[in-house]
Amino acid sequence: PYFNTLLRILSTRCMMQALYFCSGTEPEENFFHYGLAASIYTHFTSPIRRYPDIMVHRLLAVAIQADSTHPDMLVSRKVQELCNRFNHRHRMAQLAGRASVQLHTEIFFKDKDVCVEGYIISVQRNALSVLLPRYGFETSLFLCDEQKKSVFTYDEEVPSQTAGNVCLIVFDKVELRIRVEKRELSPD
Repeated sequence: PYFNTLLRILSTRCMMQALYFCSGTEPEENFFHYGLAASIYTHFTSPIRRYPDIMVHRLLAVAIQADSTHPDMLVSRKVQELCNRFNHRHRMAQLAGRASVQLHTEIFFKDKDVCVEGYIISVQRNALSVLLPRYGFETSLFLCDEQKKSVFTYDEEVPSQTAGNVCLIVFDKVELRIRVEKRELSPD
């Protein structure tokens, strides 16, 4: 039942992160929007949503001479500086969101010890990425023992992880035990 979700995650993960840029500062081949399959694309939505939306509306107003209060919108270097700021702020917001999810996930599981069904969405040399639909998040499952030695053998061609008669590949259903380890933080 989660196959479509797994495919969506895997297909969108390979896409480049969308970035704002001033069209005069990038070659035209960078105008392509992969997700929309559009050869030329500009961000244009309602100006009530985000500051970049307001800037696009201001830029258009200045370009058609309907507004003269923002003449800097016609200077490519200044518009690109704004775009760089938007991209940086967007990235910081994403990182803050991820950190918040991680913190609240650890708080939620603080005094719990649960077994949950998951689906492998990626196999790496030392870990698996597993989607946990019940809780709506993805986690990394590192494949090593307490001495940091892997008990699995990685096959780069497939890719898969094998230990004895167990072979783990993408889309396999697995059961994970989730609990928060209590340990002291070291000053290192």
